[in-house]
Amino acid sequence: MPITFRVGYRSPLVSAVAWLLMAAGLSGLCLLGYWMGHLNEFAAAGHLRWSIAGLVALLLVSGTALTAGQGLLRRLEWARRLSLGLLALFLVSLPALPWLAGSPLVLGISCLVLSAGLLWALRALNSMLVRQEFA
Repeated sequence: MPITFRVGYRSPLVSAVAWLLMAAGLSGLCLLGYWMGHLNEFAAAGHLRWSIAGLVALLLVSGTALTAGQGLLRRLEWARRLSLGLLALFLVSLPALPWLAGSPLVLGISCLVLSAGLLWALRALNSMLVRQEFA
């Protein structure tokens, strides 16, 4: 038997993913502000070009995450597709975190758990019931 929703149904999953994307975007902007304060240290170490490229990339990803979160709260289809792309980007870049941090097992295990959560969110956002909500 097909499941039908009343008009205007708002699933808590989509709202939670939207708030998490907005929180990730805001934390990225906070990290951007922190790195901007330490830009002179990067320049003294000779890493100015890489640090500016990283700052620009962080600004773009943070702005995109904030935009996708706001669009998901308004239940816009382009925001659902953008958030699927962002979650896939986070999923692909997550295994590099223990290598970049130089931290062993604990960070690796937490990255695996976070990857499983991201896979579940990707699958859930692409389900028929959620797509029906955006139609």
